[in-house]
Amino acid sequence: MVRKRITTRWLAACLLLALLGGAVAGGAAAKGRHHRHAGGTGGTSADPSVGKPAPSGVGATAGTITFTPASVVYGQDTVATGALASSDAGQPVTLEIELKPGVWNAVASATVGAGGAFSITWRASIVGVYTMRVVSGAYAASAQSVSTPEAPLTIIRSVIATWYGPGLYGNRTACGERLTRHILGVADRTLPCGTPVTLFYEGQTLTVPVIDRGPYANGATFDLTYATAQALGILETVNVGYTVTRGERIAPTNWYPAGSTGASGTTAGTTGTSGPSGTSAGAGSQDGGAVAP
Repeated sequence: MVRKRITTRWLAACLLLALLGGAVAGGAAAKGRHHRHAGGTGGTSADPSVGKPAPSGVGATAGTITFTPASVVYGQDTVATGALASSDAGQPVTLEIELKPGVWNAVASATVGAGGAFSITWRASIVGVYTMRVVSGAYAASAQSVSTPEAPLTIIRSVIATWYGPGLYGNRTACGERLTRHILGVADRTLPCGTPVTLFYEGQTLTVPVIDRGPYANGATFDLTYATAQALGILETVNVGYTVTRGERIAPTNWYPAGSTGASGTTAGTTGTSGPSGTSAGAGSQDGGAVAP
């Protein structure tokens, strides 16, 4: 009986120790699982810099930037080259475009080479004259880039242009201008009245405002006033290059051929504000179409 009681007590003690040991081990395992969950995966902590602002100074670098070519055709490549501080070697560098004042969008990236040199290729996907810049740093944010290399870039697109005017002089355009044979401007379907449109044709460049709506024929993008077509030497439907300066407004001016007694000057009108709806409906010839009265 004594031996049996001793054996029973011994077995009970062993069982109690085993239960206690399992509870301790389970707690340790639970603690380990909790640590891995809090820190990420595999028992390691997450990168503390992910999702946080870049360290001060990162992305705020001085240097140079040059575009080749400086005027690029929409859909073609331009290469931004330059040099940053030699300490930026090995860091990522981002090319950004200013779509609106103070609003920058990243469009391409590369890695800074030895000595701080960089080369970034970007396929132009928007038309206009924009300020471009480069920002270096592993986690550089646009808002922190206070001193970066900047340069202008002109992006041109080739489109069909018609012209109109004769038979319509004296009428009001959709932007409120009175159409004359001397007024410089273009009709466009969507650009705000007064938007500067720079036209490129056979080596010539001319900037005029949007003063009308249209065209709606021949697949044309712009309908040029008679004076605009004459100033560029355009006599028929042609392809022209163009770019726009968004966010600005200009008033139309008059154009007179060489030797004319007329004097150029700013015309009175309402270009730059929303005018009554209308259309130039140019057909690619001097006949043009109806302009809103």
